[in-house]
Amino acid sequence: MGKFDSWEDQVRRHCGTVQLIGDRDRFEGGSISTRIFGNAQVSLITADPHMVVRHDSVATSEGGHVYVATPLSGCTHLSQDGTEVVVSAGDVVAFDSSRPYTLTMPEPFTMVAVRAPHRELGVAPQRTHSVTASPWTGTCGVGALASRTLAGLGAHLTELDEAAREPLGAMVSGLINTLFADRLCSMGMDPVAARQLLMLRICGFAKEHLGDSSLSPAMLARRYNISLRYLQILFAEQDTSPARWIRDQRLERLRIDLANPRYDHLTVAAIGGRWGLGDASQVSRLFRMKYGVSPRDYRRMRGDGLVAAA
Repeated sequence: MGKFDSWEDQVRRHCGTVQLIGDRDRFEGGSISTRIFGNAQVSLITADPHMVVRHDSVATSEGGHVYVATPLSGCTHLSQDGTEVVVSAGDVVAFDSSRPYTLTMPEPFTMVAVRAPHRELGVAPQRTHSVTASPWTGTCGVGALASRTLAGLGAHLTELDEAAREPLGAMVSGLINTLFADRLCSMGMDPVAARQLLMLRICGFAKEHLGDSSLSPAMLARRYNISLRYLQILFAEQDTSPARWIRDQRLERLRIDLANPRYDHLTVAAIGGRWGLGDASQVSRLFRMKYGVSPRDYRRMRGDGLVAAA
């Protein structure tokens, strides 16, 4: 197997089914270092020039994720949703692998890319058109903050152990939410943008208050002056409900803490209480339903080195 074929296999392992196009005779290789931060995957990618194509039929059948990327060196050409842009080193851009896209790297490059589930960010695949293929400048504002944060993650990616990375997942997803909210705010009174912005704000507030036992769909509806039915419609666009989304977020925070040896002195019930979950038996039942093992077994498996980040 040639260097280009090996690189294509490596890219597919990390990014799903894509086609790579390039000069096979001149391609010398590339490398991908990937770590999991909560529900987000952060990758540092270095390679020779080539093109990555995600085709329509594959995107439709596989589904996808939101990607936010910044080139550290070399420029990147992105084509998605009928728009083609050039992303310079230091700038930040988003694309969505649930729809076809083309990434072209015309020169040797290094890039940091974050992949996150739509539900984690509070955006539905059909609602990301307004933020894809439209770069944020890396010289000022929230784009500069995102660019420097992603560059820092890339520089120290392999130095952070799992216990350090897991809590940073909320920071990574929060950074992406801030980028998207910034873009949607700039769109003024566009009704679709306003709807997306509302959803981002609701999810952001809820994530900050997961430990509050009073957090509920009714409380969110009151806070944002909308009906409970409208709140349910917003979450239904992500194939979930407000109550299920809150529960899943709380269970994920519980899982993150169970994966962190720094919290081994706390009981499962105590950790569940930190995140607004109920009594020990309820916590165990819900955790088993979501992850297939009890919280205690999950913690034990982590100690035995059998647990991988979800």
